[in-house]
Amino acid sequence: MPSFYDGVRHENWWGSAVQLDVLLDLAKMHGIPVAWVTPAETLSRLAAAGADHDDKLAVLVDDEDAIRALCRLKLDECTDEWIDGEVEAGEKAIAAWAGGHREAAACLAVAGVEQMLHNLTQVPRGPGAHGRLQKAGTKKPNNYLPKRQYVLAPLNAFYTPYDPGKGHAVPTTLSRHAVVHHLPLSHLNPGHCIIAVMLLISIIRETQERYDDIRDDLLMQAID
Repeated sequence: MPSFYDGVRHENWWGSAVQLDVLLDLAKMHGIPVAWVTPAETLSRLAAAGADHDDKLAVLVDDEDAIRALCRLKLDECTDEWIDGEVEAGEKAIAAWAGGHREAAACLAVAGVEQMLHNLTQVPRGPGAHGRLQKAGTKKPNNYLPKRQYVLAPLNAFYTPYDPGKGHAVPTTLSRHAVVHHLPLSHLNPGHCIIAVMLLISIIRETQERYDDIRDDLLMQAID
């Protein structure tokens, strides 16, 4: 294995044989969290599925049990006391999902993820914040250590501009704005509910990773 393999590829990608540009397209265009929480086999099936968004959602629904199991595993890795509240929200979202309450799980996930997104992207709250969060999902991955941009790439779809008062059509992909401000239940189809919880868990796990990195940096500075 190349020395920097785990620095540029998430562990869940190993063995999927899916190219990085395809992973990025799944995340940016379909809003699917490809980092941390999608099994390699599911990534392969997503890449091979038709280009239509419904084709991608069908794969997620077919692989729901495996995805939920990986989400459970990744959440168990989040032990930092700084994110106790976020982990509790993730626990409740997974419990609702496992109990057959997909819509409730999705609503909790959509509501619970936003502050962590502000923290990870360093986008402050205030006018224009949602546009800046969407822009954070469009950045080109760094060629040296690109992993983290794949975590944020689903924000491109998640924050698609939508205002029902202006006659906008409901976005095809999972929309934060549709869930929070309008909530057409047809938008919370099984695939979108799965994506919502996947996004929450992936962001919690990435937050854990950031805190681990901070501690490692502080330790190295102390040693120096």
